[in-house]
Amino acid sequence: MIDLCGRTLASFLVFWVLSSTGSVVFAATPLRMRPYTGIGVVVFRQADNSQKNLHLQLYKKPGLSRVGVLNRPRLSGNEWIFGLQEGHSTLVVSARKGDWLRIYYDDAGREAWIDPLNNGRFQSWEEYLKRQTGRLLPGLQPKYYQMQQPGGRAFATMSPKQVFKVLKLENEWGMVLTDQAQIGWLRWRDEDGRLLMGINP
Repeated sequence: MIDLCGRTLASFLVFWVLSSTGSVVFAATPLRMRPYTGIGVVVFRQADNSQKNLHLQLYKKPGLSRVGVLNRPRLSGNEWIFGLQEGHSTLVVSARKGDWLRIYYDDAGREAWIDPLNNGRFQSWEEYLKRQTGRLLPGLQPKYYQMQQPGGRAFATMSPKQVFKVLKLENEWGMVLTDQAQIGWLRWRDEDGRLLMGINP
């Protein structure tokens, strides 16, 4: 009788621990994959702020082997990085050949070539981020939230909610001005070439 009660109690405890742990695991929100930075971005603007679809034709090679169409309502998937800007859509560009741009067109990092025509403008990261109000993305390693002096000494810790103005870029680093009038350096991309900063429109 004691042995049976002991086994029942042990089974109940194992079940309770597993179910408790499982609920924590399933409740956690997975971190989004940060995109590779590539060589810059292409910004599509619509002057009338209409919801008209852009119908971007996707190609395997510039002008050859069409693989699909990208419509404006599901154009980016990167709104958590670039913000929701009325009449604007932004895509990361991985390569350029003449007027043709190779873009990352979904969250899985799949690529295709597009001809941006007259409504898309390519910008290097230096051109795009300079003078933008930015913020660090959530879920980064602690070292990326450290603002540094030119000598490499960390003097302030940022948070994903803290905004700053990007003054200039040098390689993987950006000089920023915080709302507390502090000037320092933050990494804008990591060692793997993935983006660390987002835009705060």
